[in-house]
Amino acid sequence: MKNKVAFVTGAAGFIGSSLVDRLLLEKYYVYGLDNLSKGSLKNLKLAKNNNNFEFIKGAVEDSILIRKLIKNIQPNIIFHLASGNLLTSLQDPIQDLRTTCVGVINILQSQRDYCLTSTLIHSSTGSVYGQPKYQPQDESHPLEPVSPYGISKMAAERYIDLWSNLFGIKAVMLRYYNVYGPRQNFSTTGGVIPIFIDKALRNQPLTIEGTGDQERCFTYVDDVVEANVKAATTPLALGEIFNIGTTEITTIKQLADIVLKTTQSISGISSVPRRLGDIDRFQPNISKASETLGYTPQVFLKEGIQKTVEWFNQIDK
Repeated sequence: MKNKVAFVTGAAGFIGSSLVDRLLLEKYYVYGLDNLSKGSLKNLKLAKNNNNFEFIKGAVEDSILIRKLIKNIQPNIIFHLASGNLLTSLQDPIQDLRTTCVGVINILQSQRDYCLTSTLIHSSTGSVYGQPKYQPQDESHPLEPVSPYGISKMAAERYIDLWSNLFGIKAVMLRYYNVYGPRQNFSTTGGVIPIFIDKALRNQPLTIEGTGDQERCFTYVDDVVEANVKAATTPLALGEIFNIGTTEITTIKQLADIVLKTTQSISGISSVPRRLGDIDRFQPNISKASETLGYTPQVFLKEGIQKTVEWFNQIDK
């Protein structure tokens, strides 16, 4: 009998696949959904050898598929990680809106109609805050996003709030800060850390946007996975929003230096104009997650970069 059933969207991405692996260790029966537009089945190599995992190729925007899956699966927990990022939202804001907002509405409608007992753990972002009015930013900070990505994530949160109030949907929202780690996409639309590492290992110049003084909070993927598990198993988390990050703040210039030293690269550093929607400072207040979830980040930047470099050296690129 399947006592603990999880449904994970974005399951072939680097966060989703890491969460799938953890849930299987926690003895969940896991259904993973991904359209493989950015994720890779290579990330699910371990999971696919586990009899308690089933993969479904499909998109969260497909309302017929989502309704069918949730009706048939009857998950205890839905981890919604299917998403674009800031860069892809600028390239195709309409698709970003479909994935983020239509996707979450499809899940909410399906919960309401077929599985009201399930809990939704929704992946959001610190980008909903926009330029900081004060630091560190807590969950009550004004929401003034400056990118399509931030706007669609903010709208998704509002839909979840509304469905919770109208229909009793159970949900927890997690606002991530610059997640990185093994399995992350290192193409031009990927994250800055894997892009830097990839270039450094090939002794190609690392490109910094603007002065490189932008401040970031880089969060290792295993810490984000832990936050998801804690959110799913902490009754007091229901109906709440949590910042998920670290207390370590790093500039992009400092990040480049750490990557170059870790990889022992001879790469130089070049500069280009800053992108649209870039935010000067990301500095989250994670005290609420610490107090309510017992969340404490375990992997800080130098160790996380070393782990990610080790992964790069093992993969067949």
